Amino acid sequence: MKRCSFILTIILFLTVCFSSPAFSGEKAADFTLNDIAGKKVSFSEFKGKVVVLNFWATWCGPCRAEMPSLNNLYNEYKDKGLVVLAVSVDTSEKPVKSFIKEHKLSFPVLMDKNKEVSFDDYGVLGLPTTFLIDKNGIVKEKIMGEMEWDSPRMKEKILKLLGGKK
Repeated sequence: MKRCSFILTIILFLTVCFSSPAFSGEKAADFTLNDIAGKKVSFSEFKGKVVVLNFWATWCGPCRAEMPSLNNLYNEYKDKGLVVLAVSVDTSEKPVKSFIKEHKLSFPVLMDKNKEVSFDDYGVLGLPTTFLIDKNGIVKEKIMGEMEWDSPRMKEKILKLLGGKK
């Protein structure tokens, strides 16, 4: 009986992971969420742009650690067509607003309090999880865990998606 439960759990886990539309080569799921000021923002507004879609939370240490480098990347490439959308799964805007102010983040931060977009649409099971999405809305890469976003390696990936040279 225990073995059967274990196998069913594995099957369920794999089904959730691999039925998600957020794998390389798949079209990124459209969604609408409120930003921290309560304004509705839709993913479809960024058609034709390269999007770094980052799922995070203020209580997540690795998420907090990568935010300054993500902000640096955004500031360096925003005029070339890069959009960073940070989707917080915090249940309240208050800690998110404090974090944004403290770290002077300049990219849009959206709220996914019920985790409908992060879990249901993108199959996020751990934080941070980030999706690199090309100008056509196709997921090019899913990155799980903390990343140094302003590293030469990541800048090269972003430039390639933007269609530019280093």
